[in-house]
Amino acid sequence: MVHLKDKNFNDLYSTYSNKNGYYELKISASNYYCIYAIKESEYGKSRLEFWAWNIPAYKDLNINPSYNRLEVYGVNIFEPQVSLHETYMVYFRPMSLTRVLPLKDKDLKTYDIAPDSLSEKDIDIKMNGTSTKIVSISKVSEYARGKILSGYLVQFKKSNTENPELKEYNKIEITVTDPGNGDKGKSISYIKK
Repeated sequence: MVHLKDKNFNDLYSTYSNKNGYYELKISASNYYCIYAIKESEYGKSRLEFWAWNIPAYKDLNINPSYNRLEVYGVNIFEPQVSLHETYMVYFRPMSLTRVLPLKDKDLKTYDIAPDSLSEKDIDIKMNGTSTKIVSISKVSEYARGKILSGYLVQFKKSNTENPELKEYNKIEITVTDPGNGDKGKSISYIKK
């Protein structure tokens, strides 16, 4: 199932993929908050979900959901206020299915389902299809829904590659592997230049 959502997470458009995983959504040209994809029969058992953020849907876009045992959620990208404008900062909350299963149905104030630590070898960030160089990684705590969760703030160098789909946006793909258990996940986000 694939859903295009607004900022309040209301479904604006929805569809199912075919047996080969292909889907198509016919929508009004606009910016959309996110795309959410899930295989409901596997959710929480063998896989989590896929998210793409800040969707500039003004012409055809190819967004290929890829989901596994790690969800890369809450992606926010911004340009730090430093000269040269050579980097982006990305915040994301990685959630590992292997880590969440033992905590299910427990009432905890801290819900740490992120990898204990991530290094450059555990994070692959592509900008417009080209791998980037990560220059800093910090684990942070975030208050959400009455609990403390863990996220990561990663700074990476911009690539000189243009986005072939939308020249005025950069397409950022983030793939994370939990070094403690091998769970892997991916998210996509667009940022206006």
